[in-house]
Amino acid sequence: MASISLPQITNGIIRSATIDDTLAPQNTCSFALNGHFDSIGSFTTRKGIKVLGATVEANKAILGMTNYINNAGTNYKLLAMADTDVYSYNGTSWSSVRGSLTAGSKARFTNFVDYTFMVNGNGNEVCATYNGAGSFGATNVASLPKGDFIENYRSRIWVADSATDKLYYSDVVNTDNTITGGASFLQISPQDGESITGLKRYSRALLVFKQNHIYRVYSINSADPDPYINRGTYSQESIVEAKDGIYYHHSSGFYKFVEGDQIEISLPIRDIVEAIPRAYWPNVSGWTDDDHIYWSVGDITLDGKSYSNMVVRYTISTQIWTTYTYGSEIRTGGTYDNGTIEVNVVGDDLGVVSTFDSGNTDNSTEIHYDLQTHWYYLSDNKHDRKSITEAGVLHENANGATLSYRKDVNRANKWIPLGQIKDDIFQKRPVGEEFIKIKLRINGSTVGSPLKVLAWELIDVK
Repeated sequence: MASISLPQITNGIIRSATIDDTLAPQNTCSFALNGHFDSIGSFTTRKGIKVLGATVEANKAILGMTNYINNAGTNYKLLAMADTDVYSYNGTSWSSVRGSLTAGSKARFTNFVDYTFMVNGNGNEVCATYNGAGSFGATNVASLPKGDFIENYRSRIWVADSATDKLYYSDVVNTDNTITGGASFLQISPQDGESITGLKRYSRALLVFKQNHIYRVYSINSADPDPYINRGTYSQESIVEAKDGIYYHHSSGFYKFVEGDQIEISLPIRDIVEAIPRAYWPNVSGWTDDDHIYWSVGDITLDGKSYSNMVVRYTISTQIWTTYTYGSEIRTGGTYDNGTIEVNVVGDDLGVVSTFDSGNTDNSTEIHYDLQTHWYYLSDNKHDRKSITEAGVLHENANGATLSYRKDVNRANKWIPLGQIKDDIFQKRPVGEEFIKIKLRINGSTVGSPLKVLAWELIDVK
C-alpha cells in the first residue's frame, strides 16, 4: 500500500465536454466556482464586491456606465444609467444628470474633446454631451443623429444606427475642439439579414460588429465592402479592450480579435458557452483588469444543476478559465478613476453599482465556493479495482468546508460526504469503499479571509 499526492491544479477548468477525463491534463479540474488560480498551484476563493455610495435606483438595472475625466485631470465622475435617468457619482453620492430616457434602453458613451458623448442604445433620444458639471446638453453635438452605438476614431465621432445599418460620422475636429457635421454616413452591408451590434476602435481601424461578421472602417473613404471576419457579436457590452487586444462574445464562443484572424479562447469551457441561453446573447457584458477578462453570462444549467448570475473569467497571461456567481445579475462593468485610485466597478439588475474584487463578502453576503477534480483511475489499467483508507486535503483557512467524493457510476451531483474540515493545514477523512474511478470535491461558504486548497492526497491506496 502507498499514498498518492494528486497533481496540484495549475491550469484551471477544462470541461469533460472538451476532453475526456482519461486524457484531461492532471493539473486541471472539471469545475471551479468562485475561486481562481492566480497563485499557481492553488485554488483561492475570490474577493467580494462592495456597494459604491448607495443604491442608484432600486430594482432598476444598470444599463451603461462610463468614467468622465476632464483633460486637466481635475474632474472625475462615474456615470451610470438606470431606468430613465443617467446618474453621476461625485465620490460621495449619485445625482441625476439626464432624464426622460426610454426605460430599458442601453446607454453607450465615448469621451472626446473634454466631453462625454452619449446615445441611449435604442436610438430613441438625441445624442447628448456632458462636461462634468450640471446636466447633459447639446454642446458639441453638431448634426450627430440618434443612434445605438457611438465611438471616436481618427478625430471624428461615429454613431451607428442598427435599424438602417448606417454609420454616421462627424467632420474632423477643428483646432478649437468644436464638433461639426454628423449627417454624412457610410452604409454597412444593408439588408443582409443582420444589424449593427457594436463599434470598437483599435490601432488600425474602427471595427463595426454585426451578429456574425466584423467589418473594418479605415476612413470615410475606405471600408470593407465585405465581411473581414465571420464571427461577430450580439452584444456591444461583451466587447472588451484588454492589454493585448480586443475580446468579445459570439454565440459559438469567446474570441480574441487579431489582425488577419480571430482566435477562439473558450474551448476549455465549451459546454458552459453552449449553456448560455440564446435570449441572453444580447446581454452578455464584459470588463477587464490588468490580467483578466470577465463576462457576465446570466443563468445557466450545467450537468443538471442551475447556476444563477454566472460570470466566466479568463486569465490572459496563463489562458486559464474559472467561474464566479453573484447574488444579483451583473449587467455592465467598467473602471472608475476618482483621481486617487482606479478600481473596477460593476452594475447589477437591482440598481446597485459596486466596486469589484473588494472585501471578503458580496455586500455582506457569504461567498459560496466549489472545486471538483476530474475522474482519477490511479492505475495504468483503467479496469483495476482500487481501495483507499483515507482522502485528505492540504489547505489554508478552509475550516468548515465539506469534503465529498463520487465513485464509478454515481449519478451526476450525487456526492458521498466525507465530513467537514476541522483541522488546520491538513484534514483527512476515511473512505472505505472500493472503486474503479474516483472524483473529489470541496465546497462551502466563506465570509472571512480567502481560503486556499493546495493539494489532495489519497492515503493507503491498494
